[in-house]
Amino acid sequence: MVHTKYKLTPQDAATYFFIENFSHKREREILLDLHEYHNQMIVWDYRHDNLLFKQSVMNLLTMYELDDRTYNEAELILREVDSTIEADTGADYFGAYFKLIWLQLMYSGISYRKIKLRTLLRDFGYKRRTEALTSSMIRALNALGLVTYLRNYEVCDIRDVKLDDMIMIRLS
Repeated sequence: MVHTKYKLTPQDAATYFFIENFSHKREREILLDLHEYHNQMIVWDYRHDNLLFKQSVMNLLTMYELDDRTYNEAELILREVDSTIEADTGADYFGAYFKLIWLQLMYSGISYRKIKLRTLLRDFGYKRRTEALTSSMIRALNALGLVTYLRNYEVCDIRDVKLDDMIMIRLS
């Protein structure tokens, strides 16, 4: 069973849409596909209500497009109205990062994402690969059905690859 922190939230979908800059039509298609075919990947609160999920995503997208002052005001209002927008305490940044990759692999027409392990660690502020860090990454990858490969489609374990090896992340 996939841990709740690896389920897709409206914030995950909104972030993905904001980065990809899709048309509204494509956003609606993706939301419908998620709800119909990947419903188990959506957090429980939204899994059975497509309209609620869609509205929450669109509200967040609207907020992302505001200037800083207006964004802060809108965030305060939405927090009062929608208790599902939570503070970012104890956030699992690897989980959020790999959920974004999962969405890209599902809906952006790419079959893999590649990155050097050193770059991935650096981007998250780490200089060394610790057991706790790699365990957290592997947990997120496994929960989302993502697999890491080296060149030539050789499945790899991020605990064993060299820091400068290029790893490819694919859907399992």
